Amino acid sequence: MPEYVPIKGYDQLMDALKSQSKNNCLIYLYFFGEKDQNGRSWCPDCVAVEQNVDTAFRENAHPNSLIYTVDVGNREAWKDTTNNKFRLHPFNMTEIPSIQRWNGVERLDGDQLRKPSLLELFFEEAKLASSTDNTIPCK
Repeated sequence: MPEYVPIKGYDQLMDALKSQSKNNCLIYLYFFGEKDQNGRSWCPDCVAVEQNVDTAFRENAHPNSLIYTVDVGNREAWKDTTNNKFRLHPFNMTEIPSIQRWNGVERLDGDQLRKPSLLELFFEEAKLASSTDNTIPCK
């Protein structure tokens, strides 16, 4: 079963990725808006896709992968196009929610996460690509 690693903010994500850099293992990044004390994100799109994404990870993610669930912050921080580091290289994000394979090209954003068939294809492509680019299972 994949290991879920909760991440809060850009700096914590970069630290986690640096700590795994020598391992070259398969890491999925799931970006979403900050959640309140009831576990509900301020981002309505994030709320709308949460069940699909959870199911897709459970059913399709490589069993020996890491899943970084990345809280990009509150609405104000996300909308700050000047200082939001998630909007810059290497993530180049323009919308949330988003799923990416770290060090890969596979990515789904926004409404694409509402489609189970696209989520399934994302994981198939990520597994295939990881088998050819020397990415290894994490465990």
